[in-house]
Amino acid sequence: MNSGPTRQRVTKSYYFSTRDLALIALISAAGGVLSTYVGYLGNLMNRVLGVPFGAGQWMAGLHVFWFVLVRVLVGRTGAGALAGILKGVVEMFSGSTHGLPIVLISAIQGLLVDVVLLPFPAPTLPLLCLAGGIASASNVIVFQILYFSGVSWGYIALITLFAFLSGTIFGGYFASGILDIVEGAHLLRSAGKRKREHGSRLHLALTVIMALVLAGGAVYYYTSVFEPFWTGPTCQIAGNVTEPLEYRPVDFERHAITVTCELKGQVTYIPPTDYTGVPLSLILERADPKPEAKKVLIIATDGYEAEFDLDDIMGNQGVLLAQDGDTLRIVAPDHEGAYWVRMVSVILVE
Repeated sequence: MNSGPTRQRVTKSYYFSTRDLALIALISAAGGVLSTYVGYLGNLMNRVLGVPFGAGQWMAGLHVFWFVLVRVLVGRTGAGALAGILKGVVEMFSGSTHGLPIVLISAIQGLLVDVVLLPFPAPTLPLLCLAGGIASASNVIVFQILYFSGVSWGYIALITLFAFLSGTIFGGYFASGILDIVEGAHLLRSAGKRKREHGSRLHLALTVIMALVLAGGAVYYYTSVFEPFWTGPTCQIAGNVTEPLEYRPVDFERHAITVTCELKGQVTYIPPTDYTGVPLSLILERADPKPEAKKVLIIATDGYEAEFDLDDIMGNQGVLLAQDGDTLRIVAPDHEGAYWVRMVSVILVE
């Protein structure tokens, strides 16, 4: 008989299982890749409502949709924050115009989803909507802290409200419906407890309609609008011109000039900075606008647009098409910040 001390078997416990990490990685990557599509939808909202900024926050909830999804499926605090970091990294390397700060913004959104749901082991639909709303609204606050430009507090409050409502719709209501569909079809099961909204045919119908509309829009965007940033800094000069051309900086480098100017936008302010680029008037001269042409439409890869009068461009040597990393941007001295289009893809003469 062994009277010595009894050895107990110790097993190592990990906070996130392999399943958890795989879900976080896959869902975060999908959210990061689709972020440019969300930006495109936001720009569409701005155009429809006739404002350069702000209305696009109605789509902001689609960014936090992924964090709510991950947090519920994994069922562990911290899943949202980890998903936020990974999504931000993927978004940054997918060509985000915000660069490194998007990782911080995304991480804070994921963390807020974790914090709001922390006290509730079985989150209900209202709780998911609250988490989505708070996380979505935080992007406006963080952007103002990083890029504060003296915008009125009333304007900030309005777009924060837009972002909050978008988060409740897309980050909460839509995410909950997707979770119900996924779990009901036995494709995935939440690791944690969740109170499902049984018997809501309206919720199911609206979720399916929203999913179909968003999926259809994504197909159109990635097949007809999106231009990957890794193709290099080029853009098409097309429309009402005699000689359509593909602009490449190297072909015009001897015509490059440098201007010093400041960007004054409704949301962003950049102090006087040196910018080097090619006068847009010279590029358009090469394309030879037809006599009936009146306007110039600058279109970005994410669908954002700005419209100039052709006469304004042709008589202004200071408006430049400048290289901005691996993309092109418009530098427009004496023009409001909405005209400083980034990631220029097409210059359309009309």
